[in-house]
Amino acid sequence: MILPGKFYLLATFSLFSASVANATDQPGLGGFMLGGSFEVAQQHALEQEWKLLPLSDNLPGLWVVEETNLSLFVCNGIVASVSEQLEGDLEEFATLVFSMQLEFGKPDIQILSFPSGGVNISTIDARFDTNNGGATVQLQSIGGKRSFSENHWTENECN
Repeated sequence: MILPGKFYLLATFSLFSASVANATDQPGLGGFMLGGSFEVAQQHALEQEWKLLPLSDNLPGLWVVEETNLSLFVCNGIVASVSEQLEGDLEEFATLVFSMQLEFGKPDIQILSFPSGGVNISTIDARFDTNNGGATVQLQSIGGKRSFSENHWTENECN
């Protein structure tokens, strides 16, 4: 027999467990919803007092979020990818990869380095499979200038 106090504790625990299980369905980078409509993304940007600007007329679907380090790729009116340029170096890269490994499992890691135009280009990519797409954390060096980014995407057929 479940006593009223235990019932409330069990109900609260069940709700907490369900909210943790559905955490991957919540907004991602910058609060933009992967797989959501571009209209919803525009509304979210407006609520944050951000402006969505097309990156280039020659690159349809690529949008930058003004005054942030965020960018979006929109395909068929759906937010297919959200990327963020991050502050940090190898230590921050490793910390993020480790925390994502706890959530998504072991990543596929690729390391590449090659000379191009008199400079060396090196990248370390950690790619994770998620329920409906994937995520990548990348540390890149071009001629000694480093950049660090995170990208989340959903599976989406682009036309």
